[in-house]
Amino acid sequence: MDKLKHYIPMLLPLLLTFYHIYPQALDVRGSSFILFSGIIGLAYYAYHRFPFKETIYLIAAMLFMLFWFYTVSWYNNTNDPYTLGYFKSEIAWFFSSYLIVLFIYKVHTKPSVNTVLMYIVMAVALQCFITFIMYLNKDIADFFFSLQLQAQYTEDVVGENNWQRLMGYGIGFFGAGANNGIALVILSYLLITKPLENKEFLLLAVLYVFIFYISLFMARTTVIGAGVGFGLMAYLYFTNKDAKKKQARRFLLSSVFLLFAGYLFAMFYFEGLSNWAFELFINIAEKGEVTTQSSSGLKEMFRIPKTIGVLLFGDGRMVFRGTDVGFSRMLFYVGVIGSILFYGYAFFIVKMWGTKHKTINLLGYSLAIYSLILNAKGWYDLNHILFMIFFFFMFYKYYIYIPKLNSTKLQNNGFIKSTI
Repeated sequence: MDKLKHYIPMLLPLLLTFYHIYPQALDVRGSSFILFSGIIGLAYYAYHRFPFKETIYLIAAMLFMLFWFYTVSWYNNTNDPYTLGYFKSEIAWFFSSYLIVLFIYKVHTKPSVNTVLMYIVMAVALQCFITFIMYLNKDIADFFFSLQLQAQYTEDVVGENNWQRLMGYGIGFFGAGANNGIALVILSYLLITKPLENKEFLLLAVLYVFIFYISLFMARTTVIGAGVGFGLMAYLYFTNKDAKKKQARRFLLSSVFLLFAGYLFAMFYFEGLSNWAFELFINIAEKGEVTTQSSSGLKEMFRIPKTIGVLLFGDGRMVFRGTDVGFSRMLFYVGVIGSILFYGYAFFIVKMWGTKHKTINLLGYSLAIYSLILNAKGWYDLNHILFMIFFFFMFYKYYIYIPKLNSTKLQNNGFIKSTI
């Protein structure tokens, strides 16, 4: 009973994190959840008297990017509503992140950055679990589909695709693999940096395999997250003296068994989907080629504007031009300059975390690089995740570190007695 009382308060930040990552999963009066949570987060931030000066820099950088996008639109005499819609979503995600971290600090006595990371992982695991039970039971599927924005999936889309892939709750296709791959990168980081007890290790290892397989059956893009995660783990293994190398070796060895067990699990439940999900691995085994049917056409989709003006400045229209490649779409939309601003913003967010902790910074830059890699396949950013970690460090700096530092200074100057 005591354990239940301990865990129940965690449901609120978990659900906030879940619908923050998958805002389309909940229809709030015709809009996604993120607009609702963003407004509440902004209200709380104003009520707390706009406490963090670093937010000014992030919002200013965002507004500068918006200024450039609208300058391109003005120059080309276009008025694409996508521009305003994108920045409204970014602002909503920004203050939604504040709301989540606020409640994490209220629920947990002394949260660490790993606490925030685990909320992200558990939210992804929850999405995978819901997607799994939706596949098993039509009534459950109908219930969860009724909750999400109807624009997310039409009946035609579901009917056309559910024979070859899982239709994820709140997100599907490329976005599901991109979002859920974040959890694989984070789990790889935790397994190489955090000292774990046996139960914790087993939990993270099982979560990794479960998220990997369920996400793989939603979108094969999941493999990219796994690859970036293993790359991060390998880099820390060979360069960081504090890396938990024994733990990493244990994970790699146990993952062979767990992945095999997961494969049997997947074949038992998703036999009809297996050829599509495992196409990459089948091609590697049979042809020695790292390709799938969808990836083989990517070369033709890499397109560059033919005029210098459009290449540098774009034409101000985010429309489909026969290519899914994020880099190409951004070049046509806002040119080289706008693309640098857009992709560089993720790195700027990590810079604004303001922490000297090298490994967590490395995780942040790895996530930003992961986002770049994804844009070779589709259009994507993961600022909504980086904002959450940013606000954790802001709470820590202003409400823990600075008060503690000031208290120490007062003690050293004899103004107050030390309680130690």
